Amino acid sequence: MSLTRTVRVSGKELLINAALKLAAKSRSLQALGLRELAREAGLNPNTFYRHFASLDDLGLTMIERLVVQLRGPLRQQRIAAAQAVIDQYGAENVSARTRAGTVRGLRVNRETVRLFFDFVVKNQYGFIIGLRELHGASPVIRQALSNAMENFAADMADDLERFQLMPVHDRRRLEQASILVVRQMFMLSMDYIEQPERRQALRRETEDMIMAVIMGYSALDELPRSPEAPGTE
Repeated sequence: MSLTRTVRVSGKELLINAALKLAAKSRSLQALGLRELAREAGLNPNTFYRHFASLDDLGLTMIERLVVQLRGPLRQQRIAAAQAVIDQYGAENVSARTRAGTVRGLRVNRETVRLFFDFVVKNQYGFIIGLRELHGASPVIRQALSNAMENFAADMADDLERFQLMPVHDRRRLEQASILVVRQMFMLSMDYIEQPERRQALRRETEDMIMAVIMGYSALDELPRSPEAPGTE
């Protein structure tokens, strides 16, 4: 039983790695041929259906793995950076409108950007495929990628609120700012992969982009709300 289980896991990993390599080079997941995929993995074509029900199933597994590998560490890093500033300044002095809050926001911003782009470099094929499939032929994969970004944004909004990392009190605006930042960071990942000579500059630009979004929504929070149009919610 132990040997059989090892062979199965190995075969699944080989297929995932083969799909990452082939799809990242020139085509979408849906365009992959099972024989080509099996040949790249060094397996019999019939092996594919022992591990995946379809190419969509393979794509969903790849997305799930990337999300699991990034989501937890990214949030832990953000929390650790926020907690470090709280420890330095004291919890009673960490309002997002104070200097301590600003320092905390900048530090969390920098650490989040660093961890994200380090992960991008280590998982280039996955990001290349993900960005392509975000507008690809498979509605299942498109929805999974959209859900993944929404989950990252929800984590970000929760942490912005919990640690007062953004001087905005409207939860809806926190969520809007978070999804805008997450989507833009994923789009910038392609530039980061393709332009290694600009990586340091891209990190700074991403940090500035995040702060610009945060300050923009902060300014909106200061403005009175316009009355809703009739028939809207």
